[in-house]
Amino acid sequence: MSKVILRVSALCVWQGSVLLIEHKSFAPGDPALPDRYWILPGGGVEPGETLDEALKREMQEETGLQCSVGSLLFIKELLYPFPGARQQGSRHHSVSLGFGCTVTGGELITGKDPEYADDEQMILQAKWVPFEELAACELYPPFLKQYLFDHRESGFAAKAPEFFDSWQ
Repeated sequence: MSKVILRVSALCVWQGSVLLIEHKSFAPGDPALPDRYWILPGGGVEPGETLDEALKREMQEETGLQCSVGSLLFIKELLYPFPGARQQGSRHHSVSLGFGCTVTGGELITGKDPEYADDEQMILQAKWVPFEELAACELYPPFLKQYLFDHRESGFAAKAPEFFDSWQ
């Protein structure tokens, strides 16, 4: 089995829009997953890096924006292949911590993942997506779209973090 990766992601909402990254599939060719989808900005935590530092770095790399990190909102575990499958988790196992964030500066750009060459980039674009357009977007992980709509009115206020497993 592969090692477990700790990830962080930023949920930024501003003027009726959510900050999202259009991303290529991490499992191209899998008919259970789309070829591209929208995700929250974020990525892996490096050894010796705090969660706060990792999230700020990932935001800068992927969007060109600076942020302040707020409350932990959700925890998402992902095993791929999925639980119950042959070689469960052999290609990917991660735990992602989703934080509410506020953009504090910078200019929105479509960033790059420094671990990939220019012709192998996974990020297609960074964009503020209005809530009215979310219904037509393919969001990943699957729970994200409903989560955004369920908590929009509360402003994603601090509460007990929610847990989502590999199927959600």
